[in-house]
Order: sequence, then C-alpha cells, then structure tokens
Amino acid sequence: MSIDKDTTRDIGGGQTATAVGERPAVPAARRAAAPPRPQKTPRRATPAPRRVTPATSTPPVAEGSRRASSARTAPRTPFVLLVVGLLCGGLVSLLLLNTVLAQDSFRMSDLLHSTQRLRQEAQDKSKELLIKSQPGEIARRAKEQGDKPDATAPDILVIPSEEQGAGRQASQAQTPVGSQAEVATR
Repeated sequence: MSIDKDTTRDIGGGQTATAVGERPAVPAARRAAAPPRPQKTPRRATPAPRRVTPATSTPPVAEGSRRASSARTAPRTPFVLLVVGLLCGGLVSLLLLNTVLAQDSFRMSDLLHSTQRLRQEAQDKSKELLIKSQPGEIARRAKEQGDKPDATAPDILVIPSEEQGAGRQASQAQTPVGSQAEVATR
C-alpha cells in the first residue's frame, strides 16, 4: 500500500495525515513489525459506544461565516413565534366559538321545551272549548245559571206543495211572518 503525496499533508510535529480521515500516516517499518491480527469471532450485535466530542474541539470558523450563520438563524425565531402565535390564536377562537354554539344550543333547547308546553296548553284549551260547546253541556250550564228552556215552538209557515214553485203576491188573508198582526194573535 502506498500513499500518494497528493492526498497527504504535513500537520506539524513531523507527522503527516491523509485527506480521507485526517489520520497521521504510519511509517512502513511499523506496519511490517506489527503482529498479525487475530481472526474476528462473531459477536452479539451491541450498539457502538457514542463518541462525545467536546465543544472546544470544533474546528475554528472564520469570522465572516459566523455572521452568515447567525444571520440565517435570526429570522427563524420571529417566524416560529408567529406560527405558534397564530396556532394559539386559532385554538382560542375555536374554543370561544364552541362556547357560543353551546350557549345557543341550550337556549334553543329551552325554547323548544317552552314551545312544546304552549302547544300542549293550546290543545287542552281547544279540547275544553269543544266539550263546553256541546248542546248537552250548554243546556246544563244554562240550568245552573237559572235559564229556562223556551216552551213555545217557533211558528213555521207551511206552503202547500203545489204553490211552492209559483211565486205569487201575498193576499189579504195572509199575513207576513213576524208582522204585528201575527204577534198580536199569539
């Protein structure tokens, strides 16, 4: 295995590193003297330990790029607050709308019950009026109030059938119904 000079660089202290992993290059004499690696036996799958890198080990960032990254994140905060505010406002308005609709529902229920009660009262009054307007009931109540039945039968004018269709003038012998002469003869 040979390392190209294009992919290696000097990292200081006499060490060189490859561009791929930024590892120091191992001299060929050390590689040859290393004992052979033992054969790997199959192991249980265990999660690999996480590497924690301290915050101070981050590569230095140029001053201009810091400003650029903070400028990109600064507008996100007001936007997130705006979205959260709109969602909260929508939630509160839905809650108020639900409350108003519930109040209207209770009011409508009360009005339906009162309308049903008034209709029942109207039916009861109508039934009572029908019972009181029957002839037997009218006669009973008239007796209670001291009225007496009329014993005189009304005078009915009987016209013979042959004269029914012919219209003629009243003669001297006939008196009109309800006239003074008829009332006097009674």
